[in-house]
Amino acid sequence: MTPSETAASEAPVVQPQEYEWPLIDLNEEVEGLERDDLEEKYLDLKDEVWRLRRMLNLEPADGQIPSNGGFASAGGFLKRQSCAVFVDVQNMYHSAKKTYGRNLSYAKMLRACVRNRRLTHANAYVIDRDGIEQTGFTDHLHYCGFQVRKRSVIERQDGSRKAEWELAIAMDMMMAAEKVDTIIIVSGNGVFADVIPMLKAKGCKVEACAFRESLSDVLREAVDWFHLLGEDHLYDGA
Repeated sequence: MTPSETAASEAPVVQPQEYEWPLIDLNEEVEGLERDDLEEKYLDLKDEVWRLRRMLNLEPADGQIPSNGGFASAGGFLKRQSCAVFVDVQNMYHSAKKTYGRNLSYAKMLRACVRNRRLTHANAYVIDRDGIEQTGFTDHLHYCGFQVRKRSVIERQDGSRKAEWELAIAMDMMMAAEKVDTIIIVSGNGVFADVIPMLKAKGCKVEACAFRESLSDVLREAVDWFHLLGEDHLYDGA
């Protein structure tokens, strides 16, 4: 036996790790649950099914292989359009509260703007404020499929406080522009109109997603398409 064969025979055998699949309690008692709790469980399960179907490049609504020429379809010759989503959370939070007095459903918003396209990644930009517990909110964003980026409020020498994500969002979109077919900006802030010509120069389309009341005219005119959100995209509660 050669030295190499001896070393190979003595090398430890690495056993594949078993994946722990999430367990579903089939014996869970649901008779005592309120209607709202049952609806919440149903919507959570539906969101999870849609997320998994998107990961497999299937139609979110019925789980079928796309028949629109997507790369997963039989004999398909067109690459299914890819998109990346960038959410200005602070802008969308205040827009929803000011217009409707309620919170935006980020899962509903994501479905509305992505539709049957292939979502490569979705970023949510959050302001981390002192004294405000946001763990539950950021966990929910993760659950919906977002990569969450947080930034703390900076206090200036003059005592003023400021926290902005616009420049970082613009830089992230620039880096993603050559890798996807469409960039989707979820914000009504007109400042993003300045970066749109550079995004288009990289060969991608640019879309905006916001409430009608808060969508800047400058941003609306700069994008290739815009998605208007309404009460259907809000949580039922406050």
